[in-house]
Amino acid sequence: MSDDATRIDLERLKHFIPFDSLSDSHLAEIRERIHVLHLPPARLVFKRGQPAGQAMFLVQGAVDITDASFQVRPFPADDDENYLALDNYPEHTVNAITTEPSTFYLLERNHLDLLMTWTQAAESMLEEGDDDRQSDWMDALLGSELFAQVPPTRIQSLFARFEERTCHLGEEVVREGDGGDTFYVIKQGKAMVTRRQGGREDTLAALTAGSFFGEDALISDAPRNATVTMTSDGILMCLGKEDFRDILQQSVVRRVSSDELDALNEDGDRACVLIDVRLPMEFRHDRTPGARNIPLTELRRELRSLEKDFIYVVSCDGGRRSELGAYLLSEAGFDAFVLERQSAPPESAAS
Repeated sequence: MSDDATRIDLERLKHFIPFDSLSDSHLAEIRERIHVLHLPPARLVFKRGQPAGQAMFLVQGAVDITDASFQVRPFPADDDENYLALDNYPEHTVNAITTEPSTFYLLERNHLDLLMTWTQAAESMLEEGDDDRQSDWMDALLGSELFAQVPPTRIQSLFARFEERTCHLGEEVVREGDGGDTFYVIKQGKAMVTRRQGGREDTLAALTAGSFFGEDALISDAPRNATVTMTSDGILMCLGKEDFRDILQQSVVRRVSSDELDALNEDGDRACVLIDVRLPMEFRHDRTPGARNIPLTELRRELRSLEKDFIYVVSCDGGRRSELGAYLLSEAGFDAFVLERQSAPPESAAS
């Protein structure tokens, strides 16, 4: 956990919208995205006309807010109207200057906008009388790096297409080796992920409410690579293969051509790393120039060694492995693209 995250008071954060409607577990995840800013008195916080890339929440101290007519309004942290980000607009409309030692919580405005959209979309799906557990699974999705990439215009449609399924202790939801046609989110209950290794069965993970699974087979069209068994009675939210690809995969898996990759390398302010996810023997036979070979089977294990400051471009032989590789990177919070492989020009009839 970052130093900033350890200094963030979650109870204080709950005084602001939209954090007041998030679960404690989701708040704990959001805390990692928030930065703490301490300013002494008489310091300019922001000025009118300045772009507001960060949303700023005043948690302690006070500021003077001056509008375009030079009207000054004192604004202490305990003001009844201090429940939104200060001057909550994409471009600041006022000046703000601290009048005493002050503390601010900062969050990227794009992520705040996404939080507002998701929480309101989730609330609109609930019916009167539903308890908090009804929204917990939606809340958990919002905390995921993967679902944070779904455009706000498609969030309502995403939630609407999930269907509820009741499961029981010991039930195998997916079986290793079977085909995949559904993506799952655990709404209530627990499950265990296992995989056969030789003559034994290894436990890979324990899943709880908010965990999701089943996406690998939908993207790659490969058989299920593990078995998921319920370890309690529970409820799953299910999304069919076509809906998954239409809304989620198309939102997350972005593509870039060779020319666009060259432009990123030449003009971008972030370095691009090219990853080829084929098997080593394939890679040696047909190398992707400048690429690092990380086979798809090893990519999950290698995620911790990758730097999030870079842009990752994934290639293979033009198949679905590169899509799954980019998806896995995006799911882990990396900025990832699929390299569109150009087909060879047709041979001349005279050749």
